[in-house]
Amino acid sequence: MKVLIVSDIHGNFQNMKKVIQNDSSFDRLLLLGDILSGPEIEGYHPNQLALFLSLYKDKILSVQGNCDSSSPFLHFLSSKLFLTVSIDHHLFFMTHGHIYSPYYYPIDNFDVFLSGHSHVSSMEERDGKIFINPGSITLPRGGSEKSYVYYEDGEFFLKSVEENKVLKKIKIKKN
Repeated sequence: MKVLIVSDIHGNFQNMKKVIQNDSSFDRLLLLGDILSGPEIEGYHPNQLALFLSLYKDKILSVQGNCDSSSPFLHFLSSKLFLTVSIDHHLFFMTHGHIYSPYYYPIDNFDVFLSGHSHVSSMEERDGKIFINPGSITLPRGGSEKSYVYYEDGEFFLKSVEENKVLKKIKIKKN
């Protein structure tokens, strides 16, 4: 399965469009919160973003971020604080990161922990689990680039939005 993992879009239609152009062949789009609201900077077009995302509504799984509120434009998105999804026989735990974090989570039986919120990208393995933060495609922090994650066949690729290059990769160990 091919999966795009994106967090902290903050209304940036242009950068979300770049992500889809970079990796247009995907089966699932996992959105880790903070989708529409954001500062009015270049690329900020929340209405266009909502319409664009609606084109992929059948592929989207999402969790609510701390800046998200209900929107009639995004009626297909979840208001849950976390979700679990099975992908390629691995359990992915999805959350935004403002309540649950890589050091505090409500369940233990997952293989991959996905969270955003910090706007700092990271990928690490710890205690047999993979912890990933795709960073932000709009407002990176801590020296991170605008980034997202692409997953295929048990391997995660942290990718630059602007240059479409792989910044880091990590592979799920076979059970």
